[in-house]
Amino acid sequence: MQILNSNRKAISFNDVLLVPSYSTVRSRNDVDLSWSIKQYHFKSPIISANMDTITGPRMVAEMDNLGGLGILHRNMSIEKLKNFVEPIKGYSTLALSVGCVAKDSERINYILEETRSWIRSPILCIDIANGFSSNMTDTIRYIRSLKFDGVIIAGNVCTPEAVAILLDSGADLIKVGVGPGSVCITREEAGVGYPQLEAVYNCAKVGPIIADGGIKTPGDAAKCLAVGAKAVMLGGALAGTDCVPGWHIPDGEGLAFLSFRGSASREAQEAAGCPVTSVEGKSLLVPMRAKGSTRDVVKRYEAGIKSAMSYSDSRTIKEFYKKAKIVHISPTSVQENGAHF
Repeated sequence: MQILNSNRKAISFNDVLLVPSYSTVRSRNDVDLSWSIKQYHFKSPIISANMDTITGPRMVAEMDNLGGLGILHRNMSIEKLKNFVEPIKGYSTLALSVGCVAKDSERINYILEETRSWIRSPILCIDIANGFSSNMTDTIRYIRSLKFDGVIIAGNVCTPEAVAILLDSGADLIKVGVGPGSVCITREEAGVGYPQLEAVYNCAKVGPIIADGGIKTPGDAAKCLAVGAKAVMLGGALAGTDCVPGWHIPDGEGLAFLSFRGSASREAQEAAGCPVTSVEGKSLLVPMRAKGSTRDVVKRYEAGIKSAMSYSDSRTIKEFYKKAKIVHISPTSVQENGAHF
């Protein structure tokens, strides 16, 4: 057995705080949240999770309107995928999820052949529970062998070694996070994972990453960007909002609920027509939120990130990474966080 990081404990969000610096940023409006990957430029670092209860066509459209990115989930048949992409063909940016080539070659081939007629190059997100695997590297290399020169997002992983190997295999952007998601139980069922902020910090030193999982507040998102993430992915924060699949204006006065589930939950696997071999996600019901709630969540997170950047005298995300200062705090210090009257 090999024990990693034995000199100190690995950290996550509640273990640290960002320290204010003398700031010359006079207004949060002076803060620029934009970021780029290859030919794509985004005004917002917010990405909606490629989960079947979070990102369908409506979420893709809304995230595009807001300057961020929505990654369409892969828990659907090829026929349904064709119906889904029809209304969003006119978008300059389209991100689609695929599985490993051994099991999902039909989807990969359809996307690469079909989309070339109406979009220069989609963003492909290879969505594998254990991204640090031959399944992942084989899939990246297969896609590149088909002369695909667009953006490949690969994940999920949680170590610098994994990021290096996936980038070397041909990926452009790596999703980091194993086990921290709000409806993920991988750490309970398999005992596998890595404290999320530490994973983001270590992995961002190697190459461009997305922080995926465990982000409960705008402050958590700000900390991810401060330690090097290019963007942050939201799942639970967007659950039940007005652009998720199945949202509608309910009849009558009663409170309506929507499904929210992890991609490795029994329900998600069954909906995708996959054999259920291991359940590492939960499924639950969340209250249906008001019209405009997707936008409200994104704007709240952007405001919190801008505020954090202004406290660190930073006008861009790159500057934030260079200037941000973080202090480790004691467990009792956490009790001071938030309202506690």
